[in-house]
Amino acid sequence: MPLVHECNHLGCHAVIPATEKFCQRHKQEEQQRYAKYSHQLKLQSDKQYNLNRRDQEANAFYHSARWTRTRDYIKQRDYMTDSVDGRVLNDHDYIVDHVVPRRLSDDPYDINNLWLLSRSHHNTKTRYEEQMSDYKLKHMTRNDWRNLIMKSGDTNG
Repeated sequence: MPLVHECNHLGCHAVIPATEKFCQRHKQEEQQRYAKYSHQLKLQSDKQYNLNRRDQEANAFYHSARWTRTRDYIKQRDYMTDSVDGRVLNDHDYIVDHVVPRRLSDDPYDINNLWLLSRSHHNTKTRYEEQMSDYKLKHMTRNDWRNLIMKSGDTNG
């Protein structure tokens, strides 16, 4: 006889397999609640980062109308796909990134220096950037970054 238990939703007594937490009726409800909660935490975290850790020049740049238009263009141009592994991204898992860091580029709005990355790939790239000289960073290409990120084992995004 398979192991079963009651749905974890308060007041629901539906009997379900032990491998599940919620019955079909409450599973989607719980997923939506969790997604909303985690999105709110992320917004809160981003706000704290912008206030306390990001330099004010960068903060002003990334909140400008021109950057917003440029970012939206890159999202459309790249069809919301990760530039490293080609995975389709959702609205909560993408970052429009400068191939050559903004502080080192002549034109921070140059669309040829921008690409779409998953948050995970962006974080991996940032860890590498922190270890590189400005000279090396200025000469890194998209292919160089792709190879480095893929080599790091971060292929899931």
